[in-house]
Amino acid sequence: MKDLTVAICVYNAEKYIEETLECIMAQTVQDFHLLIVNDCSTDNSLAKIKAFFDLHPRQYEIVDFEENKGIAFARNYALNYATSKYIIFIDSDDCPLPQLVEKEYDKISTDQELTAVSSWSVFVDTNTNPIKGGLFIGDATKESFINRAQKAKRIFLPIQTLFNREDAIKVGGFRITGFPEGKPRYQDYCEDLDLWTRLSDLYKEVKYIITLPEVLYKYRKVDGLSSNHYYMILKMDFVKVNLLRRRSNEKELTFIEFLDSISERQKRKYLRDASAADSLRNGVFYLKNKNFGKGVFLILKSIFTKPTYLFDKIISNSGIIKKKR
Repeated sequence: MKDLTVAICVYNAEKYIEETLECIMAQTVQDFHLLIVNDCSTDNSLAKIKAFFDLHPRQYEIVDFEENKGIAFARNYALNYATSKYIIFIDSDDCPLPQLVEKEYDKISTDQELTAVSSWSVFVDTNTNPIKGGLFIGDATKESFINRAQKAKRIFLPIQTLFNREDAIKVGGFRITGFPEGKPRYQDYCEDLDLWTRLSDLYKEVKYIITLPEVLYKYRKVDGLSSNHYYMILKMDFVKVNLLRRRSNEKELTFIEFLDSISERQKRKYLRDASAADSLRNGVFYLKNKNFGKGVFLILKSIFTKPTYLFDKIISNSGIIKKKR
């Protein structure tokens, strides 16, 4: 498996990085290149990484940024810095199950028509205790994927997707140019959605993206109030607009150009959708903290603002209908 890089981008992950590295050491295959990109952490992440490997020796390489660049830049750097045919990213606070790398690698490396292979994940809390929900998304068959790609659908996949590094570079990698300077750092929202969707363009070259319909990853959900869905929704629509432009042989928009093209009516729609998403997440947060009045109010507000949003979340996160995917 010398043609695989496992990459971890780290920023202030001292609380979880050791557990993530333990999961890397527990993988049923180990002959991959481990690349760690430290995005100028200001906590003890770097020291904990080095101390961990002093106790658990194995090959690893650290790239240490002198200033914080953000997740999109860090991932794109790793993508281009690596030399392997395949690459998979693991978040620095998540827990890949032992067979994640082996199963995804075995699938992609034995089928030259595959450009990416993903899997399902379940949610855990800050103490790695199971909580309800997960990410049960992706097409389990080539036929399902090709149908989605031909209809110019966005490709939503979790981060633990093992993919062809050369194909990803061919379609532009993680997008880091064409964004406004400063905060919010729009390039860091839905950066993987943008890449998976551009990889789906390769269906015309008979290259497919599939998902193994089994849980191979624990995704850590951090409780807290949310107010950033507006930026995510903007970025998701940007991905869709450029997808349609590519399929029509039109030049893609930069994100700055996309922002300039948005009408006031469309902005109001984005704000309404963001309000529904923030209200649902915040409502669940208050329910968990036994503030039932506020929790119920916010969930009802979400349903009233956009009735379909709750249903969409149930489809993608609950696992209730995952066997149909």
